[in-house]
Amino acid sequence: MLREMIRRWNWALWMGLASLVIGCGGGNEGPTPKVESVAGIRTGKIQIQTVPDEIAVPGSVIAASTAQVAARAMGTVVQVAAREGDTVKRGQLLAQLDERELGARRNSAQAREQASNAGVEQAARAVAAAEAQGDVAKKTYERYLYLKEQKSVSPQEFDEVAAKYQAAQAGLEQAKAGLRQAQAGALQAKSELQAASSVAGYARIVAPFDGRVVRRQVEPGSLISPGMLLFVVEDTGDYQLEVTLPADALVAVHKGTIARVELDGQSQRTIPGKVAEIEGGADPAAHTAKARIDLAKDPDVQSGMFGRAFFVNGEKRALIVPTDALVERGQLRGIYLVRSDGVAHLRLVTLGKSRGTRVEVLSGLNDGETLVLNPGAQELDGKKVYGFASEGGERHP
Repeated sequence: MLREMIRRWNWALWMGLASLVIGCGGGNEGPTPKVESVAGIRTGKIQIQTVPDEIAVPGSVIAASTAQVAARAMGTVVQVAAREGDTVKRGQLLAQLDERELGARRNSAQAREQASNAGVEQAARAVAAAEAQGDVAKKTYERYLYLKEQKSVSPQEFDEVAAKYQAAQAGLEQAKAGLRQAQAGALQAKSELQAASSVAGYARIVAPFDGRVVRRQVEPGSLISPGMLLFVVEDTGDYQLEVTLPADALVAVHKGTIARVELDGQSQRTIPGKVAEIEGGADPAAHTAKARIDLAKDPDVQSGMFGRAFFVNGEKRALIVPTDALVERGQLRGIYLVRSDGVAHLRLVTLGKSRGTRVEVLSGLNDGETLVLNPGAQELDGKKVYGFASEGGERHP
């Protein structure tokens, strides 16, 4: 029974195939499928070009100048005037400490300085009085010395005058010593006042330069101590790309070497740069060396961005195509090629280094083939394209 059913199915299948062959071979041919056409397509010839052979190294953008703003005095934070992301000017208030205690120390030092200055004035008057007494005692001594030589005074009288003269000289030296001590005390009090005034000034925590606050680690009411990190401020005027160079690249890369830089999210633009700093030798363990590249001023550049630096290391021959010609299919990349009959078909390619608005193709294309330059989001596979040629391409009908 099963064999009979299989025999009938085979018979029906052969009869159907025979009918199809007869129908196709007859004079009544069916309509030929029409190929869809797309107009406004730009094409171009793929050509091998001589391009710079480059060394590509990854890196991160950092600010050329970064300041860690720390507390310089102990106190309680009463105000935080800047937040993360704020743009600040040099000298702008970042945070304010309670300056009552600091102000009290300054006032105390000021009072001590005033007392010391008064002591200096008093000591100076004492010296003036001692000098006057010394002058009188000296003149009296000189007169009695003359009278002694004339034997007109007794030895006792002369001794008394001489003793008073010596006492006056001793009093003058003592007064001068007191003046020096008072002056030293006044100088110390002045230094203490300057220090107290400086510490009182530490109650205002200000920005060290024009820039942006990238980190804040203080809140109102916090008790801070000297050396505690409060803010991190970066200079937004100049940025660098910090890269890690392989040891074999140190032959071609040195201080002053020109580089082109591409940042993630900005692959269509190239930022010029120049090596500003480079380590003197490679790390013996990792076989790498750190380098910093000065970047040209660009308002879209921010610290923390990831990018790559490219250094020229000779030339090579390569296939280069515009990035606009690329078609994405998930994780795959392809390019529409145009056959001699004008029909486009998609071919997957392997890409190499990006070069601004152009990219190197490692495999999938051949020199002299024609590609579609502006596919956009159109589906062109199997469609006939009409348009105009550019970059050495041929016009398609």
